[in-house]
Amino acid sequence: MKTITEERREIPVAGETDVLVIGGGLAGVAAAAAAARNGVKVTLLEKTIALGGLATLGHVCVYLPIDDGLGHRLYGGLAEELMHVCHRYSYDDIPECWKDSPWYVENPTGRYQCTFNIPACVMALDEYMEQEGVKVMFDTSVCLPIMEGNRCRGVIVENKSGRSAYLAKMVVDACGDADVLFRAGAECETQKSIVSTWTYELDVDRIKNETASNEVLANIRMRWFGLRPDVDNSGSGVPTFYGTTADGVNDYVHLSRSLALEYLKKHDRPGYAFMTMPTLPQFRNTRRLKGLREMQVIEGQREEHSVGIVIPSLANPAPVYEFPYEAVIDKRIENIAAAGRMVSAGGIGWAIMRSIPNCVFTGQVSGTAAALAIRSGVTLQGLNVEALQQNLADTGVVIHIPEELKHNSEKEPRKYERALGLASLATDSLSYHGKALSEH
Repeated sequence: MKTITEERREIPVAGETDVLVIGGGLAGVAAAAAAARNGVKVTLLEKTIALGGLATLGHVCVYLPIDDGLGHRLYGGLAEELMHVCHRYSYDDIPECWKDSPWYVENPTGRYQCTFNIPACVMALDEYMEQEGVKVMFDTSVCLPIMEGNRCRGVIVENKSGRSAYLAKMVVDACGDADVLFRAGAECETQKSIVSTWTYELDVDRIKNETASNEVLANIRMRWFGLRPDVDNSGSGVPTFYGTTADGVNDYVHLSRSLALEYLKKHDRPGYAFMTMPTLPQFRNTRRLKGLREMQVIEGQREEHSVGIVIPSLANPAPVYEFPYEAVIDKRIENIAAAGRMVSAGGIGWAIMRSIPNCVFTGQVSGTAAALAIRSGVTLQGLNVEALQQNLADTGVVIHIPEELKHNSEKEPRKYERALGLASLATDSLSYHGKALSEH
């Protein structure tokens, strides 16, 4: 490969903070809020011009269930709070039985989840960060961590002001792809992703002939392109892509848009329109941390250092797992924590931790840990985990699996009148005939 030598130059320091959060998806938003509430100064750097990440710019606007399908609410803390922030404005489809946030509903009429309006959610998240006192820098891309041995002093960024640096005592990598941790030298796993992309459509004829409803959500349909994640795509000729290379990202975007355009050419007519297109590539797995400890996908197993319970949200009933603190930190790097889909959970655990509730949960864990480590004057590895557990429990996080939930997967599923997600889903998948996979 041909190379050039970059000129040595002085980089101005654009800001200094206690906790620096990289990435403004829901994991990053949660990390920033959690750190700020624990009394430290927080700055969040976001490469786009909107918060929410895949939940907003990537069109994943269904906040998946935070109950187990059997009437038990499993998530408290920010994982529940941010659900209500996301649907603060515009429509609200949380089932009535969950409106008052009970821990148990005897005969639930639906799962504790919501579908939120994307523009309204973006503005609600702006408001939320302002209320929490978090400084948000948009249109700012992180280039490199500034390392001194095993410690990160901050990051070098690029934005309209040029190249500069942000310094911090602690860093939370919530970019989704472990870019900061990887470039800092952490051990990571990289994986290719299927093309699985969607938009939302309006069809006037369908509204007139089928739904005839004044409810906004009843008239919106998700249109899915590419390969479906719930089927076996092993026989498909559709390529997969790395979300950690320039070519991989560009090839993914080109293919996903060509699939959408092919459909539009066949079905273009008056009265039909795509409402939006995603402005963030909808990668599923890209790169994740291989941390001090891996999350163990063993139902009912107790983790001494569990910082909360997690579930595969679409499963009904959902098996429950304990998530260890060590899964958000590297073996060696002293002050960078992971948050979101790139925490230390391999195999099926990677898919489980990709859901919005689990991304928010890990954001709260990492933001809280960073703040407590600063206040205690210790590394992330040296943090008192019992103090972290107590702090999280005080916000409503369930630390260990309640006895009655240890064998959820053996229980009979409940049937609900309302399906998950939007009013309807239309697929134009290239894997229609694939063999369906299990829920989790």
